Amino acid sequence: MPKAASVIPIRFAVSHNDEPVNVTLTFADNADVMSATRWRVPRELEDDEAMQSRAADAREYALLAAKRWKHYRDTKTAAFSLPQLQAMIADEPESEFCFYLKVTADWFPASLGGAMVRRTWCNHLMIDFLFVHPSISGKAVNVKSIGLRLLQAICLIAETIGCPLVWGEATRDSASFYERQLHQAVKDRFEITSTLISQLAAALEAKRVTSC
Repeated sequence: MPKAASVIPIRFAVSHNDEPVNVTLTFADNADVMSATRWRVPRELEDDEAMQSRAADAREYALLAAKRWKHYRDTKTAAFSLPQLQAMIADEPESEFCFYLKVTADWFPASLGGAMVRRTWCNHLMIDFLFVHPSISGKAVNVKSIGLRLLQAICLIAETIGCPLVWGEATRDSASFYERQLHQAVKDRFEITSTLISQLAAALEAKRVTSC
């Protein structure tokens, strides 16, 4: 099993204006979660109803994630790092915990995306919310692969803590994303079992950038 310190944070490249640029994925703290509630739908999408709707959905997911996050923060069941999550599980193996991942870059003024994930009492991971910044979702900014890398990172964490299953709910709009990444039919629910967890985790490790 990989050591926590070697897993997260992880630095990798994504596509920005069709050029590779580095980003960092790590655990978020409370300020990070709350900062996403200040996201706005870009004004330049006003004439594109479809993209404006996608951006509005992304903002709504960030707001809902923050609302749910507050419960775990206030009940002290939120983990702010992978070592902390592992320690919490070791102390209370059948308790439920939450963590929130963020993707950041020095060339973007906010987080590029986030995911709020619950570790259930039976050591499964449930993806409550996975979303990208409204500017990215609405294609006002040309950045690709943030959602995929978040999904892979969740699987990397799952593998690290010995979690055999990652699951979540798919909306009508997100089902096609999960179908593409998981190579399976997806309706309102998806499951990622051990073999695919390992494959997705390995795919992210292969993208790791070790130098600045």
